[in-house]
Amino acid sequence: MAYQTLYLKYRSQRFGDLVGQDAIAQTLRNAVEQGRVAHAYLFCGVRGTGKTSTARILAKAINCLDRRGAEPCGVCANCVEIGSGAAVDLIEIDAASNRGIDEIRDLRERVKYLPATLKVKVYIIDEAHMLTTEAFNALLKTLEEPPAHVVFVLATTEPHKIPLTVASRCQRFDFRRIDTGAIAAHLASIVEQEQVKVDPPSLALLARLARGSMRDGITLLDQLISQGGEELTVQKTHELLGLADPDTLVRLLAVVTEGDGAKTLGELQRFYDAGGDVRQLVRGLLGAIREAALLSVGYQDAESLGGAASAGLERIGRAAGRNALLSLWKGLMEMEPEVRKGADARLLLEVTLLSNMTRPVPVTVPVAAPTTEAVGGERVIEPAMDAEPAMLGPDARWDALKQRLPKMVGSLLMDARLAEVKEGLVRIEFRYPAHAELMQKASNRETLLAAVREIFGADSRVELAAGEKKPATPAPAPVRSAGSIADDPLVKEAMNRFDATNVRVTPRGRG
Repeated sequence: MAYQTLYLKYRSQRFGDLVGQDAIAQTLRNAVEQGRVAHAYLFCGVRGTGKTSTARILAKAINCLDRRGAEPCGVCANCVEIGSGAAVDLIEIDAASNRGIDEIRDLRERVKYLPATLKVKVYIIDEAHMLTTEAFNALLKTLEEPPAHVVFVLATTEPHKIPLTVASRCQRFDFRRIDTGAIAAHLASIVEQEQVKVDPPSLALLARLARGSMRDGITLLDQLISQGGEELTVQKTHELLGLADPDTLVRLLAVVTEGDGAKTLGELQRFYDAGGDVRQLVRGLLGAIREAALLSVGYQDAESLGGAASAGLERIGRAAGRNALLSLWKGLMEMEPEVRKGADARLLLEVTLLSNMTRPVPVTVPVAAPTTEAVGGERVIEPAMDAEPAMLGPDARWDALKQRLPKMVGSLLMDARLAEVKEGLVRIEFRYPAHAELMQKASNRETLLAAVREIFGADSRVELAAGEKKPATPAPAPVRSAGSIADDPLVKEAMNRFDATNVRVTPRGRG
């Protein structure tokens, strides 16, 4: 006998079996008991929430030969036929592959005929939003004047794509996402009946991964039992599904928000070496970022990781700030379309994390508004109060300063050098005088001062100087070639920004 998947084996057979849709189940029960079943229904909701199962239960209830109240008996000939999929009067149509007007015209012709064996002929049109406009128009006439022996159930995950003319002729029921706790409890009952051992944390994890879809939760459980045998722990569940465990997520998010590229790539490498799945890691990171942001404002979500992991995420959220977390979250969300197009998921994740990486922010103290005065013929910027400088080496601080600055301001330091750091004075020498003059602009100077104080300490003073000029020669200066102009860093920056190319122009009359 062929193996029957858990989802089909434990599919709901009665209104009372439906999980998480109590209001819908009760309304349909009342309609069946009172003989007020509508001729057309529109079932809306995300996948795996019970739309098609409810349609089948409704078909059983209105055709059952020995109904008890509103519930089908499940053992009469009609119930058995419908349950086994052998009922010729229960017609299920996949609108994704039968979406044209020809299929609907054929349906309209067959609707006229009485049921062969059942009392009522039931048409279930799955993914109804996929029907073409012409097909909807052809179906509309049947929905307006349906035969008494026919009931239509249109199921869709995208109700906004159903024309209002069609939706207005149906009773609409919105199937909500199933609560995580309800999914976990249902999975526990399946595990008990299957006589396999799965610890509660694993079931809770599967329920979270299902994201409100009971079918997805049962499918994941089926996959785990097939791979892992009859005893599953949460650690084994992470391994089999290629998930990152909570500690890995916290460590990875910590080094990303700290701006440590080397440690970030090291954490990713360890995850890959352990056989982790990139897509699952991205989903885990999105959840961790969300939890960190919520915890940063003092909100504890019911689906949090809990324990030390949640404590770590709270610290990350408060240190990184919501804006940084939101930027990283957006970057990860933008990965999904590219991965679907076939992009290298691992490379894309590495680039995304590095490009959205927040830079380390040393602890600073508030300072008063800056003042300026001349020192040695150059402009010097001084703060009004002293503070302890950041404890970094000169080279590391110089690199950090260039990274801290906005791109256009930082580009002015491309060919500059850190000439001296002594007693709170940070002296920067520029190769090109024009760059020093641009940095002296009020907005650029204030931006530089703020960054210097963050990197070198709040007591820092900045001195800007141009490189020493060579003595002038009596010979006339040659005309600067296009090649030498193109070597200027500012010109390079402008050419890169505007995707420009170097073109040589020769005036008329010159060779």
